[in-house]
Amino acid sequence: MQSLIILSLLLTVCSSTHLPSTFQKCDRHKGDFNQCLPKAVENAISQLNHSIPSVGLINFEPLKIPFLSVAPGGGPAQFYQNYTNLRLSGVTKIQFWRFDVDFDKKVIAFDFTNPELVLNFTYDVGGHILAFPLTGHGPGLIILSNLLSNYSCHFEEYEKNGEKHYRVTRSDLLMQPSLIHYKLDNLFNGDERLVK
Repeated sequence: MQSLIILSLLLTVCSSTHLPSTFQKCDRHKGDFNQCLPKAVENAISQLNHSIPSVGLINFEPLKIPFLSVAPGGGPAQFYQNYTNLRLSGVTKIQFWRFDVDFDKKVIAFDFTNPELVLNFTYDVGGHILAFPLTGHGPGLIILSNLLSNYSCHFEEYEKNGEKHYRVTRSDLLMQPSLIHYKLDNLFNGDERLVK
């Protein structure tokens, strides 16, 4: 999620003429484009700790996501995850240390760090891990500390109403926090034998 937001902002920083004057712009035809991007996107995201209605940009602190669903995976962990009223804090604190855009190959790749990403939500899970049933519903909190992330995507160019646009065709995100703290109230529907 965080990477898609960053990607959207990246494409906006590169192409929009309707950005706030405080946003740095990068010219994709100049030789320093890949050096300009990390600073420009990081600066733009740091300014989104409040909304900018004049250009339609929302407040990212906290970033509010009404609903997020994660389908069951394969293997021994077979459980669904639904999150509602998700509030993501810390998004505006990211720092980029690599940013590569290749318009010829239509690939974007970047690496970034985030000192702390905090997720508050209401959750609903159900399924099993191995033969062990996993169920629960209630308030939850996840804190990701010292998060290192790598994101890459392939995109295609298309034209709409005479204007050039880009669409992501494939994306990969690897997130590596040094510490994850979970607090899921009412996990296992409050069965104290399973919680402790």
